[in-house]
Amino acid sequence: MPAMPKATVRPGYKPQSEDTSIDADVLMFNLLRNLTPLQKAQRLINFNRSLRRLALLGIKAQYPDATPAQVRQEFIKRCLGAEWLAVLKNEKGRELVIEDPIGLAQKIADILDSLNIPYAVGGSVASSLLGENRGTQDIDIVIDVSASQSQLGELAHNLVRAMEENDFYVSFLAVEDALKASMSFNAIQRSSLEKADIFVLGQDPFSVSKISRRQMHDTGIYIYSPEDIILQKLRWYKMSPTESQKQWRDILGVLKVQGERLDFDYLWQWAEKLGLSEPFGQAVTDAGLA
Repeated sequence: MPAMPKATVRPGYKPQSEDTSIDADVLMFNLLRNLTPLQKAQRLINFNRSLRRLALLGIKAQYPDATPAQVRQEFIKRCLGAEWLAVLKNEKGRELVIEDPIGLAQKIADILDSLNIPYAVGGSVASSLLGENRGTQDIDIVIDVSASQSQLGELAHNLVRAMEENDFYVSFLAVEDALKASMSFNAIQRSSLEKADIFVLGQDPFSVSKISRRQMHDTGIYIYSPEDIILQKLRWYKMSPTESQKQWRDILGVLKVQGERLDFDYLWQWAEKLGLSEPFGQAVTDAGLA
């Protein structure tokens, strides 16, 4: 077997994990940069489908005599939480379908497009498409309803009806509250039990900037720009101590894949405005871009 090529990196470069050498890390990201957007998406799809299959196999191995309905209930508890059992109790006879995050995002995007609601997919789906793939328990979607402030009640009814007609469970009260207060609500696909967290866009300058810079991905969905997903994940990194390492790895993944193509003027400008200059500077160094 040929030796792994020796990598040349700038001082401060750090691999994604402690058990990965710098040479292996650099090679991995060189390979990721050479994938097409659709190849990256397929990689994400395959990885997440495999995780769902493993979860189901684990349940069936632990409870070999369980009925399909019991397997479904256990899947709900593990993936969504026990509080969702009562909400989804009428779905227990339905066969569980394995979905993928891209397919789920496409279905919700079609609903939002039909209602003329601008959106952008963020979270780990966006960072996986723009950086390093990883598993995701749900998808994050931001919607912009700023043009519909005078008709939020009607919009809530239309959105709930459209989602229910397309196999999703949503709570009307949660949707109505989220639209009024720029909060979030959940949408559960009944056939797959996959969850989307839908955030109503605020009207602060950074939120307005993010939605205006969204990009159409080759999969047919709008996602955050690489700069904006880096900044958003830096904010989550500071706010969520329990999720910090996961967010940090996502940030470095996007930085390493996108590299010099990033708009660093934009990144530094917003990092300063959002109080993120220190962690962003560290991320740039860790990614070998300083």
